[in-house]
Amino acid sequence: MQERELGRTGLKVSALGFGCGAVGGLMVLGEPAEQQRAVARALDAGVTYFDTAASYGNGRSEENLGRVLRELNAWDRVVVGTKTRVDTLEQPRRVVRQSLEASLERLGHDSVDVFHYHNGIAKHDLGRVLGEVARGFEDVVAAGMTRHAGFTGLGDTAAIIEVVRADPYETVQTYFNMLNPSAGFAGRSGGQQDFGGLIDTAASAGRGVIVIRVLAAGAAAARDGRAANAGDPGPGLVSGASYQTDIERARQLASLAGELGLDSPIELALRFGLSKPGVSTVLVGYSNFEHLEEAIRFAERGPLPEEAVQRVLASA
Repeated sequence: MQERELGRTGLKVSALGFGCGAVGGLMVLGEPAEQQRAVARALDAGVTYFDTAASYGNGRSEENLGRVLRELNAWDRVVVGTKTRVDTLEQPRRVVRQSLEASLERLGHDSVDVFHYHNGIAKHDLGRVLGEVARGFEDVVAAGMTRHAGFTGLGDTAAIIEVVRADPYETVQTYFNMLNPSAGFAGRSGGQQDFGGLIDTAASAGRGVIVIRVLAAGAAAARDGRAANAGDPGPGLVSGASYQTDIERARQLASLAGELGLDSPIELALRFGLSKPGVSTVLVGYSNFEHLEEAIRFAERGPLPEEAVQRVLASA
């Protein structure tokens, strides 16, 4: 498994990440034995970045990930990121610290590598995000509770770009997939929100880029029906998107996957995400062990050839 720099944090992470969220569902609803089996297999394959959050299964994801890493004696082999949301009526500095304290208790560990601000970024909230929220993240870094601070790049595009250039945020979780590749290629949004080449901006600022929704919550499979552990994909994370319309667009790209000699549109989607320079790691949320094996196989094949990337972009 290829390793990449996580921006200027000094950390290295696997190109393929392990998403522990509720949309995939394995680390929330899966059986403990399968959770351990999957994490052990991921480690053996060289997967080192594990992503969780307090909101995933009301803390169950953090609890399960922490338990499995202890069972496998693997904490010193991984890079772990978790997240918090801060209500607009709350005192950010206090809430950020209390949230991370609770996450560490659930994880059963004394620190994480990256702690992300997980609210959408609005223009009117920039002063708060760059002010008291940022001070809260500086506090927990100084306290040794997290090594680095980051944020999730959802919300207003101009506001996101302003935050990605600002300290103390060293990483950004970036919405990027073959259905809406605009974070990597401005203007290629597939009729959805245009993220204006956010990945290049982040990379030039030295930020680590963690790709989220590379499979569009599973829609990239181009078929109806979801795995047993998979959670509700919910409303689209970005304006102009919905799960059903993403499935329909993925079906249009399924023939391209065949023309390129790929196994499936999932392979096309995952390897497309790996192809953009500046990307540190691509998160995939797994519902079961078979999903993990498939993702490992595709990731080990590496980024797509440039010609294939351009053919995907031509459809956006």
